[in-house]
Amino acid sequence: MSRLPFHLLFFMGLAAGPVVVDPATGIVTPDFLASEQLFYEQLAKPHFSSQQMEYIDGASSTVLRNPYSILHSGLDELFVASFTLNHVVRLRWMTGKRAQYKVFASGKELDGPVGMALHRGALFIASFTNDLVLRVNATSGELLGRIGSDETLDCPEGIAIGPDGVLYVASFLLPHLSMFDPESGAYLGKFGASAGTSVAFASTKTPGPSLRGAEDLTFDLLGDVHVTAYYSNAIFKFNGTNGQIVSSYGKGFVNGPVGITCDRASGHIFVSSYKDHKVLRFSPLGQFIGVAAGAPMEQQRKLGDPNAPIRNPSGLAFAEDGTLWVASYPTGAITRFNNSAATGRTWRVVD
Repeated sequence: MSRLPFHLLFFMGLAAGPVVVDPATGIVTPDFLASEQLFYEQLAKPHFSSQQMEYIDGASSTVLRNPYSILHSGLDELFVASFTLNHVVRLRWMTGKRAQYKVFASGKELDGPVGMALHRGALFIASFTNDLVLRVNATSGELLGRIGSDETLDCPEGIAIGPDGVLYVASFLLPHLSMFDPESGAYLGKFGASAGTSVAFASTKTPGPSLRGAEDLTFDLLGDVHVTAYYSNAIFKFNGTNGQIVSSYGKGFVNGPVGITCDRASGHIFVSSYKDHKVLRFSPLGQFIGVAAGAPMEQQRKLGDPNAPIRNPSGLAFAEDGTLWVASYPTGAITRFNNSAATGRTWRVVD
């Protein structure tokens, strides 16, 4: 707690609840009594708003389909990974009305693009099916290199550049992250091992919680790593220095967590809950704060409204102005949410 800025300590104290500490491993899991859960659910109404729809010039479902992840690169520009079309689309929106698109990166080596990251003029793209991360020129889309192999990656999804300048990759079928030098592509080893192994708790030889179905990762303001685990139905927090598991959180709140991002203004962690059509907000300690966007909490088990701003949200990204971008995987919509009453935007494909 002493590592956190005062304003975060104060805010998180308002949402604090009991925790369960495993006496054998020391893992901390936030817990909530039924009355507390009801209290949070009653207050957990979406407070990010999206209003009018706008359109992408010339794009159809043959260009933008099944957006899995999005990356805000500044200057009114987004990169969108279209998983089933095997390409990355660059969107640049025009003032007030429309966005323009370009198929930015494609080719036979890009097979199921998922996570993306920017670093020193290069765009890194995880290629799910062939266990690679491609490095392309962030301006031209020219292929610059390949990182990883089936020996170091297994269905890579989320990627991020850490505060240490290292490329971290989450593989869906591995119980740990993989680390690489982003310039040379050299493999630097495993980070945050789990899945019932004793790696994270070598002193006790006690199995830790299972990281199953790693989807995405983000770094919080203190440099710790948060990873969404789809099949574990939780988010795992790892110490950013030594890779040990600090906590797992989100149980009972997330339902199929996929995308994750840290709001650099508040330090809060935003998670897309794929199966119940909402984006949830947590403190860096894993305490549930509320619903940021999507269906209210009490609708978490209902079928998504086909006219709702988001359905089955996957990728998330914050822009510099504090707006939150959300990709809806089945509909192809890229929605911009504002954390005020200001007008939002939804980029939709209309054939």
